[in-house]
Amino acid sequence: MTIRSTTHVGRLSALVALLSVVPLAAACSGKDSGAGNAQSGTPGGEIRVVSNWSGVEGEAFQAVVDGFKAKYPGTSVKVEVVPFDQTQTQLSQQFASGNAPDAAVALPGMVRQFSQQGLLMNLDDQWKTWIGDGEYNESLKAVAMGADGHADAVYFKGNVNGLIWSTKATDTKLGLTKAPTTWAEFTAALDKANTSSKAFAVGAKDVWVPTQWVDPVMLNVAGVEKFQQLQQGKIGWDDPKVVEAMAVVTGLIEKYWSADAMDTGFSDEVCGWVSGKHAFGNNGAFVNGVVPSCDKNLKSGTDYSFFPLPAYQGQKPAQAVSGDLFIGNKQSKNPATTKAFLEYLGSVGGQSIWAKKGGYVAPNMKVPTDVYPSENDKKAAALWPKDASAAAGYDLDDWIGGEIQAKYRQALDNLIRTKDVAAFTRAMVAADTRSKG
Repeated sequence: MTIRSTTHVGRLSALVALLSVVPLAAACSGKDSGAGNAQSGTPGGEIRVVSNWSGVEGEAFQAVVDGFKAKYPGTSVKVEVVPFDQTQTQLSQQFASGNAPDAAVALPGMVRQFSQQGLLMNLDDQWKTWIGDGEYNESLKAVAMGADGHADAVYFKGNVNGLIWSTKATDTKLGLTKAPTTWAEFTAALDKANTSSKAFAVGAKDVWVPTQWVDPVMLNVAGVEKFQQLQQGKIGWDDPKVVEAMAVVTGLIEKYWSADAMDTGFSDEVCGWVSGKHAFGNNGAFVNGVVPSCDKNLKSGTDYSFFPLPAYQGQKPAQAVSGDLFIGNKQSKNPATTKAFLEYLGSVGGQSIWAKKGGYVAPNMKVPTDVYPSENDKKAAALWPKDASAAAGYDLDDWIGGEIQAKYRQALDNLIRTKDVAAFTRAMVAADTRSKG
């Protein structure tokens, strides 16, 4: 899950609506911004770009844009900030009216929708170069694939999930001198933490938070192949390994979640374990930037840190990841500059600019770890898939999108209240019929 600047704390989305397909004969950028340069293949002139970032994140993205303009003198980038939960609706309307931006931030569901309509630039050649140079691998390319069988997006801003957060004070109290590396060690630590209060602070009032528990457990228990098959609708929620994984999730909820989880929001969850009310939190690397709002005196990597969710019964899961992609408008009037901008967003140079500012994981595997400013940033970046063989599982909730996503979140809400795995499975089999084809 990627943090969003909307109605939730930071950058959180309540729902990404999957709109009905709008057939278009031609969609284009709203102004002629350098057609001569586009024809010559030389970047120049203006492009319009939609992003979701404001505040500190907006400043960081602008620094990346400034880096692009410095690399390509004569180019101009007009950034339009759109609230995350309105992005898909607005882009659909703009494509339909022929006034779409040249490039825009996106999630996989949006990539699949717009590519199915034939609206996106084909970026296969760029991905072939990146993979050949060892900057990305096939697992990461799969996240950027459109419904048309092409790579139609670039991966710009990453996140690693399934991180168990705690403070030095809590670790000392529990006698945790090293991070648990096995499931048995992990649950032993949770059992010890449960003696005073439930081990986990959980902000399930924000509907995306429970989804953060499913991904790492599903990857752990069912394995990356089953995870990706479920994600792509090739198997159903009644697959035995999927059911087993949800049973493990339910066991963690029942035994270790705080009783007020459904009444607690994400920010209060973070401050709950920061203050010691609960021992742990389970969330992505973006938590590193939230802790100062709870206690500005705590030092990242020293006073608070995280460890990855340990392997379940000896298995080695793929890393749970999420993050932001960018798409290019196939009918851009300035395709040369648009393509150059997308290439820059996916490059080592472009991603290093934001990485140096913190609160960011670079998807490009060749961005050096030492560019990150804090120990927790470095530690999170080190978990990002770094070689051709490394497997990754992209955020299931953000991947699904649309009506199925809404029903998935509701089914999780009911699971938390009832602990009824069979009922959850029935609800999802009814909601997600893609595997029945």
